[in-house]
Amino acid sequence: MCGIFAISGERETAGNIVLKGLKKLEYRGYDSWGIAIRDAGKISIEKQIGKISGVKKDFGKSTESMGHTRWATHGGVTNENAHPHKFGKITLVHNGIFENFLEVKKEIGAEKFKSETDTEVIAALLDELLETGLEPDEAIREAAKKIVGRFAILVMVEGIPGLFAARRGSPLILGRGKTETFIASDIPAFLEYTNTVNYLDDNEMVYISGGTAIFSNLKTGDPITKRDITVNWKIEEAEKGEFEHFMIKEIFDQKDTIARAINHDDELLKKAVKLLQESNGAYFIACGTAHKVTSAAEYFFAEISGRKINVVPAGEMPSFEKFVNEETALIAISQSGETADVLEILERGKKVGAKILAITNVETSSVARIADVHLPIQAGVEKAVASTKAATAQMALCFLLAYADAENIRPGSINRGREILRSTASSINDLLNPRYAEYVEAIAEKIVDRRNMFIIGRGALYPMALESAIKIQEVSYIHAQGFAAGELKHGPIALIEKRVPCLVLGDDSETISNAMELKARGARIIGIAPTRADVFDEWLRVPDCNGAQAIASIIPVQLLAYHLAILKGLDPDMPRNLAKSVTVK
Repeated sequence: MCGIFAISGERETAGNIVLKGLKKLEYRGYDSWGIAIRDAGKISIEKQIGKISGVKKDFGKSTESMGHTRWATHGGVTNENAHPHKFGKITLVHNGIFENFLEVKKEIGAEKFKSETDTEVIAALLDELLETGLEPDEAIREAAKKIVGRFAILVMVEGIPGLFAARRGSPLILGRGKTETFIASDIPAFLEYTNTVNYLDDNEMVYISGGTAIFSNLKTGDPITKRDITVNWKIEEAEKGEFEHFMIKEIFDQKDTIARAINHDDELLKKAVKLLQESNGAYFIACGTAHKVTSAAEYFFAEISGRKINVVPAGEMPSFEKFVNEETALIAISQSGETADVLEILERGKKVGAKILAITNVETSSVARIADVHLPIQAGVEKAVASTKAATAQMALCFLLAYADAENIRPGSINRGREILRSTASSINDLLNPRYAEYVEAIAEKIVDRRNMFIIGRGALYPMALESAIKIQEVSYIHAQGFAAGELKHGPIALIEKRVPCLVLGDDSETISNAMELKARGARIIGIAPTRADVFDEWLRVPDCNGAQAIASIIPVQLLAYHLAILKGLDPDMPRNLAKSVTVK
């Protein structure tokens, strides 16, 4: 959520670079934006509500600048509440939530503040601490002691060149050049300038000035040495190329990403399996689409290796933490690797000795670094808020992991799993073509005026019915619900009326029987299956994937959701009220 980007260096167009970088962080979700520049020692601020994508402004000469895209939490969407905030000598941007800000605001004097935000209170607290004679780094450490909550802050101090940054819970990444340093919430902001990075870990801070970065412990002030890491992302992955939107580009990227996801050597897979096999109880931990992936993975493990793994949304896991101990395995799935709810569960699990297996798209993310074993999905940059290629890559890796888990009972299982997934990737490559997309668009035109939609599936396709509903809700704003096919007669069938679209995932006899029940009540049946059943009014063909059907079956729904959004004049990349990386609870 929200975006931070800053530069300190020799370029004299720092403000313009920050403007461009913030546009590349739009996918994180925001409703206002602001930029601060330092020119000849003077700090000036420009901030506005609304989208930054169409902003064309020359910020003039400056070698230091920082900016922020805000998603309103404390206080409404106003210019006054937008970041950066200035208080005395402090100019500051902030991601996260300052939980006890009202208490500190009262101590400072509520009448002194111009905004309703918790962020301005951090700026005021730092300014007060500077007034006591503390150096900026000392003031930040003292302020951190008072702040309850997760945060990432970036600070300019009047009269002191350079920028200070600190992190507890929310991500900050440094991009390193010879004569300049970038700081951002995510790599795409600076990827065109450098792919050499340092990751700021929890309870760490840094001072940057030009090409210099001085790291220290946020609690003690002790110096920290960081190693440079080369990120293997390509700038083309962060651009739309020939596509109109990132979402459609990323749907078509699945021609390659499913195959990349399974490109791990057997030794790494064996480490992950060993962690599971040495545990006495395991939990999948995830949120949103990743949670639906874990629900499909529960079926994969049950059917392929005979292992029962509990599936709990990260936000609900506190009710079950009493069962987590040194014999428990926590399997965390997160596209960004920075999901706040997931991280909190892992941090507490680590304290009681639980072993952690992580599956993320960012090898050096917080979730990846806390894990005992990390399996990267290798999907490349995913910028559309609605996850597509990351979700199928996560499923592919879970499917392969289930086969690896079965290796000791059925030798050769890993190779069998890879064979199925390679065949699935090849079939999806054949499926994803302009003619198929046009056919999906034609179906979207027939149902775009519908206000409700229902989706059914059985087995691993049941979680895909739930994920299908998420996709349609996210980008087209049509009310959609997913159900287990066998549950229809236990309540949901009461909602069926004439012409309501019902997506039917699968062509097994029981699911087709359920589809007939829907059609008998007037539903319009859209089948998503390898074969066309008589009951289908419309048919979206998918390949027969020999157990990996869940991976193939979600792709037509992704296309359908995209085209529904386009037909309604909506932006599928940035749905209202949603963010790509949810780094606050």
